[in-house]
Amino acid sequence: MQRRQFVATSLATAAAAVTLPRVTQAAELGTSLENVVFTAADPGHWKAVEIPHVPILEVKGDMLHVQTPHPMTKPHFIVSHTVVLGDGTFLSRKTFDWHDQSVSVHKLPAGYKGKLRVTSTCNLHDLWLKDMTI
Repeated sequence: MQRRQFVATSLATAAAAVTLPRVTQAAELGTSLENVVFTAADPGHWKAVEIPHVPILEVKGDMLHVQTPHPMTKPHFIVSHTVVLGDGTFLSRKTFDWHDQSVSVHKLPAGYKGKLRVTSTCNLHDLWLKDMTI
């Protein structure tokens, strides 16, 4: 019985040694996405460049029109728009190349009412988020 106790204790100690640093690190970072995901209200360290990066959203019927008023040049451009429904369901994504316009159109589910979350990703200035309720 002592051998089983020793093995169980050793395994528990090893598991704790691996897990506890991750738990501590997660607690230090918390759930904040500050300086990871940016919005008009919280542009983080990109404060000086928020206006051309935040997507502009407009619903026309069952279509969501997304535009990011950002210059599109080879060294600096919008990479994509992604749309997610309020329950977390992925709706669609449009990927751009530097020579495209950063405009996309997404078909909403018939009669959809609720929250939308839209991201605009810049190759230099990270991920920008805008929420909308329809």
